[in-house]
Amino acid sequence: MGEAAVVGWLVCPVIRIVVDKARSYASDRFRWLNGGVPDALKQLEDELNQLRAEAGCVERCLGGGGGGRGNCELVRWLRQLKEVVYEADDVLDEFAYRRLAPNDGKVSLLGSSSIGKIGKQLVGKDESVNRLKAVVEKLSSIRANSGRLMQAAGLTKPGSGEPSSTLLTSDGPVTGSILEDGEVFGRDKEREQLVSWLISSTPEAEGEDRSAAAADTIPVAAILGLGGIGKTTLARVLCHDHEVKGAFDLIMWVCPAGNYSKLDLAKQILQSAELPDDTNSFDRLQRRLKEAVSSRRFLLILDNVWNKDENENSYRDMWADVLAPLRFGRAGSKIVVTTRKRIVADLLNASKFVWLNGLEFADVWLLFKKFAFDNNDVDRHPELKEIGEQIAVKLKGLPLAAKVVGGMLKRKPSLTEWKRILKMEIYDNVSSTLELCYQNLQEHIQPCFAICSIFPKNWRFNRDKLIKIWMALGFIQFRPDDTKNQLEEDVGKEYFNQLVAQSFFHERKEGRRTYYYIHDLMHDLADNVSRIDCARVESVEFEKKDIRIPDTVRHLSVTSDAVMQLKGRAELKRLRTFIILKHSSSSVVPLPDDVLKELKGLRVLGLDGCDMVELSDKVGQLIHLRYLSLCKTITKLPKSVTKLFLLETLYIPKRCQLEFPKDMWKLKYLRHLDINRTNTSKIVGIGKMIHLQGSIEFHVKKEKGHTLEDLNDMNDLRRKLHIKNLDVVASKEEASKAGLSKKQSIKVLELEWNSPGKSVPSVDAEVLEGLKPHPDVEEIHIRRYHGNTSPCWLDRKDITFLKYLHLTNCRKWAVLPPLGQVPFLKVLHLKEMCSLKHIGSEFYGTNPTAFPYLEDLEFDDMPKWVEWTKEEEKYDSVFPRLRKLKLLSCPNLIKVPPFPQSVRKVSIENTGFVSHLKLSSSSSSKANKVKLETCSAAVLTNGLFHQQQVQEIVDLTLRHCQDVKFEELHALTSLKRLQISYLEMTDEELGTCLQGLQPLTLLDIVHCSKITTLPQIENPSNLTKFHELNIRQCPQLSSLHSLPSFATLETVLIENCSRVTVESFPANFNSLTSLRKLSIMNCTGLESLPSGFPSSLQVVHLIGCKPTLLSQLQNKDGPEWDKIASIPMKLIH
Repeated sequence: MGEAAVVGWLVCPVIRIVVDKARSYASDRFRWLNGGVPDALKQLEDELNQLRAEAGCVERCLGGGGGGRGNCELVRWLRQLKEVVYEADDVLDEFAYRRLAPNDGKVSLLGSSSIGKIGKQLVGKDESVNRLKAVVEKLSSIRANSGRLMQAAGLTKPGSGEPSSTLLTSDGPVTGSILEDGEVFGRDKEREQLVSWLISSTPEAEGEDRSAAAADTIPVAAILGLGGIGKTTLARVLCHDHEVKGAFDLIMWVCPAGNYSKLDLAKQILQSAELPDDTNSFDRLQRRLKEAVSSRRFLLILDNVWNKDENENSYRDMWADVLAPLRFGRAGSKIVVTTRKRIVADLLNASKFVWLNGLEFADVWLLFKKFAFDNNDVDRHPELKEIGEQIAVKLKGLPLAAKVVGGMLKRKPSLTEWKRILKMEIYDNVSSTLELCYQNLQEHIQPCFAICSIFPKNWRFNRDKLIKIWMALGFIQFRPDDTKNQLEEDVGKEYFNQLVAQSFFHERKEGRRTYYYIHDLMHDLADNVSRIDCARVESVEFEKKDIRIPDTVRHLSVTSDAVMQLKGRAELKRLRTFIILKHSSSSVVPLPDDVLKELKGLRVLGLDGCDMVELSDKVGQLIHLRYLSLCKTITKLPKSVTKLFLLETLYIPKRCQLEFPKDMWKLKYLRHLDINRTNTSKIVGIGKMIHLQGSIEFHVKKEKGHTLEDLNDMNDLRRKLHIKNLDVVASKEEASKAGLSKKQSIKVLELEWNSPGKSVPSVDAEVLEGLKPHPDVEEIHIRRYHGNTSPCWLDRKDITFLKYLHLTNCRKWAVLPPLGQVPFLKVLHLKEMCSLKHIGSEFYGTNPTAFPYLEDLEFDDMPKWVEWTKEEEKYDSVFPRLRKLKLLSCPNLIKVPPFPQSVRKVSIENTGFVSHLKLSSSSSSKANKVKLETCSAAVLTNGLFHQQQVQEIVDLTLRHCQDVKFEELHALTSLKRLQISYLEMTDEELGTCLQGLQPLTLLDIVHCSKITTLPQIENPSNLTKFHELNIRQCPQLSSLHSLPSFATLETVLIENCSRVTVESFPANFNSLTSLRKLSIMNCTGLESLPSGFPSSLQVVHLIGCKPTLLSQLQNKDGPEWDKIASIPMKLIH
């Protein structure tokens, strides 16, 4: 990267951090102090501004490969400057720390009346002032030497002020785009080849239960190629291929992370199969994996596998152990591995090899064009198109290179710039290409990416945690035009989004969570650009080898097994970041006191991987610390943690159960307390931590530190605020002191009273009135409120952006407010509203459209509710977007309006008008088709459903119905599947039903005691799609003579019908030429089989018939066996 790499990442962003601090402190009350502090701060700011301009000039020279004779001296000069700038930052931090330090038991914010007392508090016997002046002198000396060195290198010394924003090889930021909507360019031939291989060798016939153990090994295919060639993308395409998904019962994806062991691999495979991995016993993990794959056909993707072990035999044995349980999967199971190394494929016994070469030019051009032109602007820039095609040729078919170079040029629509990039000698290898993209990042974003090198390859990055680390290290910088309302966290998200857009990070969703990954080649780039500043020690190699961490390193991560060997191998006092990573083989590892006490310069301390039980009180000496992440095993916080006055982030895993020191409120600078929300209620005086963001739970008490007034100044809170014990609050005035209307970043507000008893309805009503939230709140929960009226702020459209409203156990609330006029309400859940009897026009409001955005409406456990009415003529539209409706445990509800036409999911249980009804989307049909399960057929004709909704029913279950008029079922013109159970239905009624259901494909009759015979279909052309018939638990059924009239039947099941005998079957049974599968189960009257089975029959299941019959069939001998001997698949027991 040029000689600037030997200095580390750029000095200018670090200088800017310190300049901003010095300027801030100079404008603070430091200016009131004697001892030369204001003058020293001003001199520091001036010196740094001068040096920043000069450092920028030098860095551009070194980064561009400048050949001046003074380059070596310039490198030393930059390093010296960097050291002193860091020292200046430490000194300023000491001032900030003393500003927040307690004074006689109280934290002073420079508010005492005596200037002398303030001076003594802050200066600390003049030590910090002397250090500040010494730093200024060092900077003056460094600047004095800069002119001579720059002249020797042929550089012109710039004037003071801001350095040029022009970077090493190009100016300005770049943007790019990750592949979206599953769009992949090229690889059609390789995809088709692998899909064909994957779906081949599936079980030969239905019902076969053959394990993969019958073969020596599970077939393995290897996708091989260079880094960035598209191996992972092709593997993902396979996972989402329709044919592949249909061929496998289970698809697992594993990307071996870091220095993996067989225990790690076993856990990852189990996680991918969505099974628990909560044990470190390899044997237990293997047994769980065996159970997971037994009798299932699986596909396992092993992505980006490396040979980490020089001993090939041990590597092969490790994988053999890990994959051993997979032999119990069904035949047809497969493994696909992606790797850069042929030896990996060989050691995994791959039998199929797919080599990926560069993409064809046409595909590379499409990919490049997507990122460089947004696929829209190419024809508007014909001159750039021609140059772009030439650049695409130079990319040699590498998809990753096409993506990042295209993204880099997206915001550079300059013909001159594109020509310059075309002529650059960066295309010989992908690493050079990626370096160019890194150099084109804005200078303040470069260290944000480079710091990621301290995490191993394949690390799952949590965006918010990474941003908090950036904040702790001072990487987040405000632009001059930033508004005062923009938080550091928001700026950090902008940085992160730029890195994602430019493909430095890749997004991956895992369940409901989103994580980010860095491509291997990008990680190599981070290692390279940060090698002076960052180091990572990943294994016990640190113990075996004589390794020393360079003195220039300020950001270090180590695996937990290497912590004890750190002493004497690193300049710990210089570190600003220290993170302990989990190692699978290590047990409980403490952080030794002699190590901790040397880490005095730390800004970031991550103890996630060390599994300690108790944190040493020496942590209180880390006065610069801004980010502290603890492990899940810790049980106690030392009191000294309350001395970390500059701490911004404290992360405690949700599993931790620990007690807080009583003075936690002293951490007034804390912005993020990432713990289980319920634990925040244990912090006495949390209201003094006014910079806290995130979610908290607050228990109101009549004690100091627990009153609603303590919440008044906590206006930076974000996400969720849960207030409990509101019974304690006595008035509206007291409630309003919480200042909820000022908390504009609260998105979820939960208000909770205790159980009824002493509550006075009028007092509760006043209290709720005083808890008016900010208009921007999006979700409100009100629980156990005992007032009998609605708060005015729910009536007056004061909560403009409310989307979710949950009212639970509000037992005296008798009249609902006009919620229909809340403009953006999406979800409304009402539960245990015990006084509510009627819902009418007051519920909808006065707007022409009521509930314009509501999608989910639920009423649950409302014992006195009788009727729900709607005056249609008053409104243009009501519930136009409602998709989901629930009416549960409303036993007296007898009147409801028709279901909105938009609704697609309805659940009704225990109501006065129907005891059970369930409507849902049909998974096997188009999105606008539904299935209905009900105990009352009257709902189809009493106006509850619109005619269109009735016509959209494709799947109907009638259970315990007493009111069925079977001719009315003919209105279900889309009905394909019908199940009738527990009905007193006669043979004639069944015939009437079937005669008019032309689209019917499946009929399931269960527990219908009056059915004796299958009806004859007079006009077979009416049931041309009827393929499956199931009759179960029908004890009077004795005749199946009409089966041949159902000419299209393919599958027949007769189960637990004791009167079915050989005489029940028609004489012309063999004329049913479409029949493929026949199952007769537990029909105890069947002593022999019909004489002529259809020749089309492929599968027969005979289970639980007469023992004499089963004996002949199992012996495969005699006249009964001869009747079925020619049928290919038989299951008899």
